[in-house]
Parts: sequence; C-alpha cells; structure tokens
Amino acid sequence: MNDLLEKKFFPYVIKPGRYAGGEIGQIVKNPDGKLNYLHAFPDKYELGESYLGLQTIYHIINRDDRFLCERVFAVDTDAEEVMRHKNIPLFSLESRRPAKEFDVIGFTLTYELIYTNVLAMLELADIPLYAQDRTNEHPLIFAGGPAVYNPEPMADFFDLFFIGDAEEGLPEMLGIIYGMPHSSREEKLKEICRKVESVYIPSFYDKDRKPLFDFVPDKIIPRVEKELKPDYYPKQPILPLIDTVHRHLSVEIMRGCPQGCRFCQAGPIYRPVRLRSSQDILTQVETQLNNTGHEEVTLLSLSSSDYPQIDTLAATIATRLEKQKVSISLPSLRPGSISPQLLKAAKMVRRAGLTISPEAGTERLRSFIRKDFSDSAIYETARIAFENGWTTIKLYFMVGLPTETEEDLYGIVNIIRNIYNIGQKYPGRKTINITLSPFIPKPHTPFQWDEILPPEMVLDKIRFIKNRAANNHINFKYPLTESSLLQGLLGRGGRKMNDVIITAYKKGCRFDGWNENFDFQKWSDAFQENNIDINDLQKPIPFDAPLPWSFIHKGISIEHLKKERHRTSVQLKEYSSHFKSETTQQSNDYGIAYGRSRKKINLRSTISPLKNRVRIRWGKNAPFRYMGHLDNMRLIERALRRARLPIAYSEGFSPKMKLSFGPPLPLGFTSETELVDLTFSTTFMPYLIEKLKKSLPAGIDIYESKIILSKSQSLSSALNRVRYLLPVNNFPTTTDLMNNIEKVLKASSLEVERIGKKETTKVEIRNAIYDLYIEDNNLNMVLGIGEGGYARPSELLPLIFGEGFNRYLLFTVHRCELYRVNENNEKISAMDL
Repeated sequence: MNDLLEKKFFPYVIKPGRYAGGEIGQIVKNPDGKLNYLHAFPDKYELGESYLGLQTIYHIINRDDRFLCERVFAVDTDAEEVMRHKNIPLFSLESRRPAKEFDVIGFTLTYELIYTNVLAMLELADIPLYAQDRTNEHPLIFAGGPAVYNPEPMADFFDLFFIGDAEEGLPEMLGIIYGMPHSSREEKLKEICRKVESVYIPSFYDKDRKPLFDFVPDKIIPRVEKELKPDYYPKQPILPLIDTVHRHLSVEIMRGCPQGCRFCQAGPIYRPVRLRSSQDILTQVETQLNNTGHEEVTLLSLSSSDYPQIDTLAATIATRLEKQKVSISLPSLRPGSISPQLLKAAKMVRRAGLTISPEAGTERLRSFIRKDFSDSAIYETARIAFENGWTTIKLYFMVGLPTETEEDLYGIVNIIRNIYNIGQKYPGRKTINITLSPFIPKPHTPFQWDEILPPEMVLDKIRFIKNRAANNHINFKYPLTESSLLQGLLGRGGRKMNDVIITAYKKGCRFDGWNENFDFQKWSDAFQENNIDINDLQKPIPFDAPLPWSFIHKGISIEHLKKERHRTSVQLKEYSSHFKSETTQQSNDYGIAYGRSRKKINLRSTISPLKNRVRIRWGKNAPFRYMGHLDNMRLIERALRRARLPIAYSEGFSPKMKLSFGPPLPLGFTSETELVDLTFSTTFMPYLIEKLKKSLPAGIDIYESKIILSKSQSLSSALNRVRYLLPVNNFPTTTDLMNNIEKVLKASSLEVERIGKKETTKVEIRNAIYDLYIEDNNLNMVLGIGEGGYARPSELLPLIFGEGFNRYLLFTVHRCELYRVNENNEKISAMDL
C-alpha cells in the first residue's frame, strides 16, 4: 500500500502533505491484538487538524492499551479523482492502511454541509453507503459531534450515533466491542445499547422512531461530562507539518455558555457550564507549549470573557509567556465584558485579532434574541480596544433574525459607522471587518420553528447594509446565502433528507461549505427529483407538528421551548435603564502617548561585537518532503521555541524571529543543504545548537553551523548554483539517459513552458543548465539559481527521460549542494559566504 501511494498517489495530488501523516505527536501502534479505531473528519485536513475535539479523542483512545486510534480526512476533489482512477482505497494517515481494515470508523459531524463528504469517504473505502447493506466484514460506522443533535438526515448511513460529550462514552463503546471479537455487528450494537447511555441506533427503531426492542430507550439523553478532567487533554498535541486554518495552541477553559441566546444551538447542546480550574489551564499551556512551540495561545470557549477569573488568568499566562514572545488571544467577545486589564494582557507580546459580536443592530432586537447589552456597551468595548492600540476590529452580525425590521438593519449600519468614527479619534489607520451571517433556525432552540428566509431576501438585506456603510476601510464578508439555506434545510430535516443527500452526492456535490465547490443547482435538482418542495421546507413549522429530533432530550423540554418562543412573540422586552456600560469611563489613564513613540534602542557593549549571527545547514528526509517552504519555516521557528533558545526578535507591534532562510526547496524533494541564518539576542555558544538538535523531530538533521561575523548579503541573492541528485540505479540501462544528456548539453536553446499562479509562459532554460552527469548511480544536475539563471528539475527531467518520464521521479530528487561561483570561476560554499 505504501509503495502504491508513493508512486501513484502523492506525486499527482495538489497538496500531498494533507495525506502523508508523520507529524510531531502522531501515535503509531502495532495493530495486533488491539481494537482498531479510525477517527474520520469529513472535511479538509486544514480544518480537521485544527479541531480541538479531534486532538482530544485521539489522545484518549490511544492512551488505552486495548485500542489504537488513527486518523483520516476527506480527500479533496483532485485526490478523489486520482484514487478512483488508480483504484486506491481511502487510507489512514498513521499506518496508511485501508480504512476498510479497521474495526470501527467514527465520524465527527460538525455541521450539515459536510454530509456528502461522508458518503465520498465511505465509497472510497469500499464500504456500503447504507448501514443495512453492511456485513460483519465491514467496520461499524459511528457518528458524533454537534450536528448529531438531529441525526435523522444521515440516519440511513450510520450504524450508531453518540449524542453528547464523548470523552468517556467512546472508550466505553470501544471496550464493549473489544470484548466481543467474534460476535456479529448486531450483537455488538445491542450490547452497546444496553450498557451505554446517549446512544441512538437507527436500526433499533421503526419509521416513527418507536423502539423495536425492550432495552432500547424511547428518548435519548445526551451525555454530559460533569468535570473536564486534565487527563482529557494531550501533553503532546499533534503538530501539523503543513499550514492549517488555525496555527495557534487552543486551550479549552470552559465548556458551555451562561448567556442562553435564543438563536444559538451551541448554548443548549453544551449545557451546563463547566469551568476548568486556573491551575489546570496554566499547567496545560506550559506543557503543550513546551512540546509544540506555537507562537500564540487561544483561550477557548463559547464565551471566554464570561470565564469568572478571565482577567487574572489572561494576565498570568501573558506574563509567563512574554519572554518567549508567545501571545494570547480570545475568540469572539461579548460587548460589555471586556476590560482594559484583559486587553492589556492580550497585547503584551503582539495584538491578535479582536472580534466583537453585537449580533443585531438595535437594543430591541438584541433583547428579543436574549443578547442583553446596550449600544453604549458595544461602543465602550470598541473604545477600550482602540485606546489599547488595536487598529483592526471584527464585528459579527446576523441578518434575517425573527421580527427583524428595516430599523434593525439601519441599526447595524449605525453601529459600523459609529465604531469607525470612534477609531478615528485614535492614532493610526483603522480597519473594520464585518461578517454578516444569515440566521438559520436550529434544532433545540426557541427559534427552531421559525421561517428560513429565501436567499434573495437575505442577500437584499446584506446589500442594504453594505451600500449604506460603504467605506474604503470597512470590509464585508458573508457566506453564500444559498449555502445557508441548504444548511437550514438539512439541519431541520428528517429521514427524507437521506435520499436528497445521496442524490446530491451522486451528482458530484462535495465540500458544500467551500464557496468554490458549492453548486446549489445540483441540490435543487436533488430535492426536486425526490419530490420535496424547498419552498415548503422554508416555511415556519407549526408548534403541533412532530419534530425529527424531538426524541433527543437536552435538558430543556419542547414545551418549555414553545413557551419561550411564544413569550418572545407576544411580549418583547423594552429597553430599560438596566443597560449600562459594565466598564467605567476613563479619559486618558491608560498611558497612551499620541504621535510617534520614541524609537527603542538596544544597548550593546562597545568593547567587542556580539558574535550572535549563526548560519545553519540542515536537511530533511522523506517523511518531510511534502512540506512547502513556509511549512519549513514554521517547523524551524517552532523548534527554536521548544528549545527555548535566546533568538532576537524584531521590534514593533508584531515581533518576529530574526531568521533568514535560503532558497525554497521544491515540494517533494529531500535535502541536506537547507540554510537558515539565526540572530541570537546573546553571544552564541555551541551548546545552543545541541539544544536545537534535541527539539527537532527525527528526520530533520543539523549538519553544521558557523558564526557569521560580517553583515553579508541575503542567502538567496548570494547563491547562484544548486546541485540535485536523482537515483537511476533502478533503470535497466543508462545508455539512453547518457544520449539524452548529451543532446541537452549540446543544445543551444531549450524552451519550456513554466506554469505560474496566473498564467503559463515560455522560458529559456539552457543558460541555467551548467552540468549534467551520472556518478555512483545518481544523475547529477547542476543548475542555476538567482543571478545564475533559473531552471527547475521538473522542467529538465522530461527532456532527459523523454517518454520514460514519470512524475514519481520528482519525488526522488535530493538537493545536495548550494554554492556560489564567483567571477574568477571559484566555488564558494554557502557556509563561507
């Protein structure tokens, strides 16, 4: 399988690093004698590996000696095409085994627009899409996550849904399966149903969701872990080798939200509020940073500023991390809950993004949706942020909320304008980024019965706001209104949605949450072909109509939600004087100095210059060849932080390590001559390199280091030659290669097509080919870079191998030397420049 992937898959996909595995923190176990569990995230790697729940589950399952847990993500459309063409099955990242060989596959369903990805993954794994068609030879297919609080739209495709917190429940289920190695899949499911709460097994119910067996519950109570135990969180998180959506260390500080907003599904499904102790949080931050080297820590919860000791916690973490130049950030903050002390901690190293969530444009509508804060609280929060040096603020609003009027839309416009005007009172250019999200009625909320507005009406509301708040420094972002409609239709759907989803899948729908992939026409056709009228589904749901998710009881009854919705409809709360800013007005007590601040001058000894600039030659072997240049840079930066080396940083609001890297290495190549210049804040000592070596993963090696005394030119501009090696020992004869090499060297002109980001151009590369020869069963290619011209191995090898060229060859190239040839034709090593 591994040889198949290396030769037939990785060379032909756009981002092979998504599927290669090998990250720091990856756990590889011998599968023999263990229950093999595959955790599946049905979206791109960049999103899935940023999801905190995946890291938690991966750690919890793998710490149990009875189990092993590996990962798989949805493959992008280019990779799916390759896999179908080459007959390559879906495989895990850790062992690269086919997914079909695992005992259990568990999917995390975060939201509705990934449902077709689930089907694609099952089909690529050669597993029947419908649960009823699977035999004892197939893995059990589980699902969990936020979207399973209405499991009915996907009920035909899963053997089991686990509703609620899975930290204890998933190991319980796997333990039962582990103890029943020779039992049928139905016997295993029955035993789980008898012994594990919060489990929904669709095949154990009739079409009206009535239990078929005495031991099957008629209602499902979601699992709630009363305590967020420290051992739920890994000491060594998985550290991605490629860029992901979130590059920070996420640390959960609280689960659940105390606010109870009427539109929000996360509030009811994560209740009750559970706090982690400050000491547990501090310990986790310190341990995980030592093992990852992140430059930012995010204190994560649904409403982080509502954590009772958030000011003290943030200040303590920021103070401890200041010397390491690691900053802290918080997700969306509630207006009126942000203090100057909190922002002071957040800006101690660098200012991360700041998001304020007014949600609605008027106090009347905010009161209606239970966002009980005033306009003045919003403005005071913005003022505190600007006063503390923030130049960019993000505002989050919803459009299309129940009872929304034109006055509420004007309210959004006024808030945007007023916050922009507040920012103009402080020095520096200000940018306001606005996110406008269509309201989607969600199950288990008081608004679950409300109308889903037509996409064109929502878009009109968005345009209304944009046209009236237009400004060169105000940016708007919003999703496709049709995708929001689809999310609402699927989220409130019943079993009939199974047919719609599989029809849309067969039409080619994938990654519907990504604008570039979303095709609403295909979905419209899928609804129509299954005789379902979208317009009917958008209408309000009568209070007496059965709800597909009503058998899931999450603390608050349907009757209570009806009363809550009825109360908001007939009696809207009026604005009253209890809306007051929670932050005391202060004039200029924050030590803000207007105008340009004094330039910081680093005092240095005048006796002798600091020997603090060091050049390192390092390399990487096969497991790391799917990392791009920016990925390499992040890897080195994180290793430097893990080693706690005294690296110098730039000045300013966003300090960066003083590093200078050599020429980028093409994707797929290995190397022994990567270069980086480090600037230390103290005199360099050799033991620092030894510390750095210990912090690097196996397969990343440091070969030599050297102090640079002079202020030399940049590496990229100083170098003009590179030598690559390509093994040719597997070729039956080198005669044809030698002949083709001779033709290339004798040619006066070699024109090739070079594919750029925007266009393809024809370029001349002959002047950048300096030598080609075979030595020790390796093809040596000496090519130009920088002022020596530029030729790529990917452009040269097809000329040498002709019809025998295969893209796999590019994934066996090794960069072995970078140097300069001066005007006297003298060769100067990169380490001597």
